[in-house]
Amino acid sequence: MSNKLLLLMCVAILAASSKLVGQTCPENIGFENGNFRNWKLFTGLTTLYSNKNVIYTNEVASPAPGRHSIITNKAEKDYYGGFDLIPKNGGNFSVKLGNNGTGAQVDGVSYLLNVPSDRPEFTLTYQYAVVLEDPSHPLEEQPRFIARVKDLEKNEYIPCASFEYVATSSLPGFKKSKVNASIIYKEWTPVTINLSGYQGKQLLIEFISADCALGGHFGYAYVDVDNLCGDLIVGNTFCKSADELNISGPSGFQFYNWYNADKSVKYGSGQSINIKPTPPEGSKIILDLVPYAGFGCPSSITSVVHSVDYHMQVLEKNTVCQNAEIDLTSSNYILNKSDQFTYLVYQDKDLTQQLTGLVKIQQNTKYYIKATNFKGCESVATIDINVFDLANTTVKSPLTACFDQTVDITNDQLYSSLEGISRSYFTDDKASKPLLNPNAVKTSGTYYVLLANNYGCNKILPVQVIISPKPLLNISNPVAVCYPNTIDITSSKIFVGNDPTFKYSFFEDAALKNPIHDPQHISKTGSYFVIATNAQGCSVNGKIDVVVNDLPVLAVKDPAAVCYPEKVDLTNQNLYLGSSEKLSYLFFSDEALTDKVSNPKSISKSGIYYVKATNASGCYVSDRINVTINSLPTIVLNKPKAIFDYDFIDLTAAEITKGSKDFSKVSYFHDALLTRPIADPTRMNKAGIYYISLQNEKGCSVSAPIELNILPQPKIVVPTAFTPHKETNNKLYPFLVSIQKLTSFKVFNKWGILVYQTDLASNGWDGQFKSKMQPLETFSWFAEGIDAFGGKFQSTGKTILIL
Repeated sequence: MSNKLLLLMCVAILAASSKLVGQTCPENIGFENGNFRNWKLFTGLTTLYSNKNVIYTNEVASPAPGRHSIITNKAEKDYYGGFDLIPKNGGNFSVKLGNNGTGAQVDGVSYLLNVPSDRPEFTLTYQYAVVLEDPSHPLEEQPRFIARVKDLEKNEYIPCASFEYVATSSLPGFKKSKVNASIIYKEWTPVTINLSGYQGKQLLIEFISADCALGGHFGYAYVDVDNLCGDLIVGNTFCKSADELNISGPSGFQFYNWYNADKSVKYGSGQSINIKPTPPEGSKIILDLVPYAGFGCPSSITSVVHSVDYHMQVLEKNTVCQNAEIDLTSSNYILNKSDQFTYLVYQDKDLTQQLTGLVKIQQNTKYYIKATNFKGCESVATIDINVFDLANTTVKSPLTACFDQTVDITNDQLYSSLEGISRSYFTDDKASKPLLNPNAVKTSGTYYVLLANNYGCNKILPVQVIISPKPLLNISNPVAVCYPNTIDITSSKIFVGNDPTFKYSFFEDAALKNPIHDPQHISKTGSYFVIATNAQGCSVNGKIDVVVNDLPVLAVKDPAAVCYPEKVDLTNQNLYLGSSEKLSYLFFSDEALTDKVSNPKSISKSGIYYVKATNASGCYVSDRINVTINSLPTIVLNKPKAIFDYDFIDLTAAEITKGSKDFSKVSYFHDALLTRPIADPTRMNKAGIYYISLQNEKGCSVSAPIELNILPQPKIVVPTAFTPHKETNNKLYPFLVSIQKLTSFKVFNKWGILVYQTDLASNGWDGQFKSKMQPLETFSWFAEGIDAFGGKFQSTGKTILIL
């Protein structure tokens, strides 16, 4: 189940001045191993629950990329705040929790701290820097940073050491980013956690950064923990020789007031003050602390003034062999060493460049020893360490020799300051394997000279011997060329990977007696020879094979002209009879051979084309091919007007082909394949589709269909009898042939009386007149209409009404 963490922030209590000296803190609590050893890592999410900000986290086995970051570059600065990513008075590493990504992410680390049981007064100092985006959400939704301490025995956080920094521009010490005004940041601030009274207990130190709970804004922080754990008030212990007491309290508070034991004397205000003269031995000093509103608890802390009478005594000078490793904090050098003091070694008088562990002595050097007890008393002394003159003896490597030479590393000219020094020669850096032939070394490598003087000091110096091996001559035969091109056998491409100092000479014969006069223009296939000499004068020879290929023979015949839409096949081998065998052909539309013909088997456009013929050696020649594709006549057929079948249409009339162009002959056919000629195209009186072909002088022809509309002659047909009482033929209708409209249909009885008339062919006479059926007799009819071409047409006849 996830750990539920409330967002809190440890009260910021400034670490002591540079004179604070404390006891070493737990391993890697300051990340000085450059990793997260002994730290636990967490990732998670922040959300809202009952209008409260809640964080859910899970432990992860390894750092989350971009979320748990060890910072190592002291020159790197934060993008938004511009401050250093590692505090100037901190260690060599810091940790970044979170990033400028969003998504309601939470990132944290924790450290299990065992407070020493013999330290009733105990502090832990760290520094932090924060970058928070301020979207002006409600407080519970804002990004934040947490630093807190948990008492595991009580399973509760220490109240006055647990606070919450929530993104808001009113936070003390925060500034607005110049990069983005919606981002606030706080530069590195030291914090001292007062853990006095927790001796022998387990405490959990936690640092957490959290994004906006809505997931759209970020927050991240940097943390660096000091590796020394000291007292809350620093400087209460002084050396007896001091005439004033420099005392400092923790920072992060708004007001500081210093008093004597009964508060009858106020020493001063501020985080650090000087009390002069020093208070009496054993007197008590009281410091009243008033925090910023909402960021701590008012408190009063005390400290007892003590003096220490300690003056460190050291061995002022000492002479050692070069490269000797010595412990300058040992009793060999500190003559009155005390267990009550911590001893640090520095290589500068300002005590800024600390040395740890054994010090390797390579030259005459002055070192500075500082003794400090955990109450703040300190003493500094200087030690001069000298090395014997053996340190001045040097050796230089001999000149590089050729592969057939040897090197003498016993040559005195290779050495300096040899007086009183003996030499021995070895093949290993431990001087355990003697070199048998130091005056005639044949193999390249590092050899070692053991120098010894009368004081028993030894020094081993390396001697680098380089014996040039037989030069290796790499030859890459030049790429074959095609005549009339030539080959440059001096080209650097032929000698890739060779010694850059090589000088080359070129010869026609293997005996290397006939120099080539112009090696940059070899025009003949054959083997040529080269001597290569390096900077040491060592030579080697080799052979260069040159190939100059002949050009192919290309014979080109222009293809026969064709008529559109016929196409020409440029790949037809008959066009290249007489050319060299086994050529490959490519075809182009330009003489420069850059515009490749995409489909040379199907050329549909007249013009000049180019063929490139390449033989097996890659040599090619090109030539032009003339392609002629004759165009077709332009055919335009105009459909003649429709006629009745008693008339004729003349297909040869000029109006039929009006608009056609570029033709010299016209033919007429019944079918699309043009296989059945029309016998007399001048007298066409049968409707249908016919075909006309046009041919030009090049013999290219084109054809198109033409439709003839020939209608039957107009008729109005009326039955000669009808029977009104039967189911069929019960009305007298006029039937129209080639008549587009009936204008009148009249029926008369035998006395000439009009018994029926209509202008609609669909309305037939039912045999009645004035609603009375007419008798069996012969009736006359008259019909008139408009034919298909708009002419008036009349017709008459008789019909019998049969009852």
